[in-house]
Amino acid sequence: MLDLPLRQTLLARSDLFRGMPEHLLRYVATHMVERLLDDRELLYFKDDSLEFIALVVEGRIYSVVHGPDGREQIIGSTGAGQVVGETALIKDHGRESSTFASGPTRLLQLGSRHFGVLFEEPVFLRRLLMLMMLRLLQAIELLELVCLHRLESRLARFLLANLGDIDLALAMPSVSLPASQGVLASMLNTSRPKLNVQLQLWRRSGLISGNLERMVINDLEHLRRKAFALN
Repeated sequence: MLDLPLRQTLLARSDLFRGMPEHLLRYVATHMVERLLDDRELLYFKDDSLEFIALVVEGRIYSVVHGPDGREQIIGSTGAGQVVGETALIKDHGRESSTFASGPTRLLQLGSRHFGVLFEEPVFLRRLLMLMMLRLLQAIELLELVCLHRLESRLARFLLANLGDIDLALAMPSVSLPASQGVLASMLNTSRPKLNVQLQLWRRSGLISGNLERMVINDLEHLRRKAFALN
């Protein structure tokens, strides 16, 4: 279990509560409930009532919507230090998507009965507004990506947006991808077979190497050209 000082520290480093007054952090930390999720376990369903927000402490949460044919489209990803379900703070109808855990995930949940204290703090309201504007911009970027670009461009842009450290053994940039090809396919609005074909083509051409856990980009400039080529 996470003790109160550690909860306050985690809140103070989070995207929503960073910079908040100490008394507010102490109040939220005191009333948060710790929750552990297994891999693929749901945090909440689409259209559920807005009963809580949650801070991701360890692991990752994906937001997903389903089409009439049952196909999944992942529309968001929330990692450690980020808040999920923040729309519970600004509207009074059901959840806009379902959310599930990727790998073992630890969260701290704050129930809606404690939201009133948050709304009394102007600093919190400004931070909430900025966070919601950022999420809106991300949603617009995702809409553009999945609707207006072919798969090769979508995949290239995704890799560029998630570039990590230089692989010391190969002196090449690398990317840490979702734990499964199915999750990555859902993020890119494609099927696993089509995604696999594209990845295999790039591997055979030498553009990429490695696996989903640690993919190495062997020709960064070539990848950029693919990302921004005309469709």
